[in-house]
Amino acid sequence: MKTLLAIISEPRDSKGFIRYVAQMAANLKSKVHILHVHTPTTYPLGTTPGAMGQGSLQMQAATEEIAENTKIILNRYINEVSAEISSDVFSGFSSEIGGTELIADQIINEGKIDMAIIESRQEVSFWTQTSNNIDLIRELNCPVWIIPKGEVYTPIKNIVYATDYNEEDITNVKKLIDLFSDQRPNITALHITDSRDFNDRIKKAGFKDMLQEKVSYPNLIVKAIHRGNDDDVAELLSDFAETNNTDLVVVLKQNKSFFEGLFKANHTKEILKKSELPVLVFREKE
Repeated sequence: MKTLLAIISEPRDSKGFIRYVAQMAANLKSKVHILHVHTPTTYPLGTTPGAMGQGSLQMQAATEEIAENTKIILNRYINEVSAEISSDVFSGFSSEIGGTELIADQIINEGKIDMAIIESRQEVSFWTQTSNNIDLIRELNCPVWIIPKGEVYTPIKNIVYATDYNEEDITNVKKLIDLFSDQRPNITALHITDSRDFNDRIKKAGFKDMLQEKVSYPNLIVKAIHRGNDDDVAELLSDFAETNNTDLVVVLKQNKSFFEGLFKANHTKEILKKSELPVLVFREKE
């Protein structure tokens, strides 16, 4: 059974997020582990509370009290949401002290987590709110699902997957099909190109043939849209998704060899900033 790691940033304002993740887990027949990590501004990342000096004992005691209070809040929300949806999807929750990235990574590696879920803030753009979410997306060794603040969960029917006609996309499309095996959504593999030449058409045809050969899924199409000189790739992708009633945008987190040219290093960030839809970020196989 799949397990989702829901990372809470603001415990007192987290019930809506917990509800979203619980409904999503019930729909995907998954379990959810809730995590909140309290990181004091003076807390050295990677340091355990026991290793801190005498001068930090008062801060440590206050921090531990916050962690305990957070457990009470999260436990109440979990019980309330479980009663609302009439389903026990929660496998447990943790309220820890330290660095979010380090603790989440440990849970992912030890607990066989399939996906992490985080929430962006409504009042500011995703990438200007905290470095913590950026670090999670960059470093966690699993796909990361980002939902807009206040988003209400609905079953996924239409997915747009940004592709550069890379063979690695085949693996990720298969993961999507497996993840949503009961819903069987429509998946559009979308390529944004600044070229209309013969070579680009050949690439598209070859990618479609590769999909048909390696992915047996009837609700999958390949589409390319042209990018003008002044067009922004992230904005084109976001506009296409919203125009086509998309429920989820999927992108592949870049490494040095991927998305060179069309998808520059900052475009995943721009897509997340511009899109008001949930975004799923896959890691590229290294």
